Amino acid sequence: MEKWEIALDKFLKRYINKPWFEGALLCGSYAAGNQNKFSDIDVVIVASNNLGWQEKSNCYVDDFLMEYTVNPVYKIEEYMQSGMESHTPVDQNMFAYGVILHDKHGIMKKLRQKSIRDLNKKIKPFSKYSNDFKKYGLWCRYDDMLSLQHDGYPIDLLYWTLVDKLITAYYDFSCLPHVPHAKIQKILTDKEFAQRYHATQLPDKTFTKLLMACFTAKPKDKVQAVDELYNYVINLSGRFDIGQFIGRRKIEKR
Repeated sequence: MEKWEIALDKFLKRYINKPWFEGALLCGSYAAGNQNKFSDIDVVIVASNNLGWQEKSNCYVDDFLMEYTVNPVYKIEEYMQSGMESHTPVDQNMFAYGVILHDKHGIMKKLRQKSIRDLNKKIKPFSKYSNDFKKYGLWCRYDDMLSLQHDGYPIDLLYWTLVDKLITAYYDFSCLPHVPHAKIQKILTDKEFAQRYHATQLPDKTFTKLLMACFTAKPKDKVQAVDELYNYVINLSGRFDIGQFIGRRKIEKR
């Protein structure tokens, strides 16, 4: 066994004999084989539904940082449902591709099967109301950045905020499952890493090219780079005109 596996085994001994313990899952970089010296060991502890608490914590075992959660089954199922609705099936990815370490009564296998079914479903688009307000938010940040540039102030903060929001908006408008932004450069430029990370639904080539240009742009070219990405993303589901923006939905009368 490697040192990290020995540390993980020591950590799990704290839980496997608990009466509420149902299973344990290794996920994240160690499960995918992408770990480096900055990686923590991600563990999901699954409990029976009579557990009256949940926990998200960190601790060191033999100098390895364990980042772990403890949740009853019904909470995990709630997170899965919420993830599908928000285009962020994080829990499904963990259970579909993580390493099952313990499965006391077969619940881990059932959660894996559900996760795979969910990941094979087509993501439902957000409403036009939601997408229009997302576009309005993008326009506000874009306009603020141009205003700062006009007044001679640094734009770096708003530039990177806008890039971050444009990535999320692109994935939402395209009905693609979100990926962590900290890993998106690796996912889009390293096919082997993307495969190990199980990122099978990738953005189109135009978006990828424009996004990479934002990452590599020199200071004098940043506005042009983000301008091209902004216009591409904001017009994905129909052109957006701030002068004709109307965000209206029905509400209850009182």
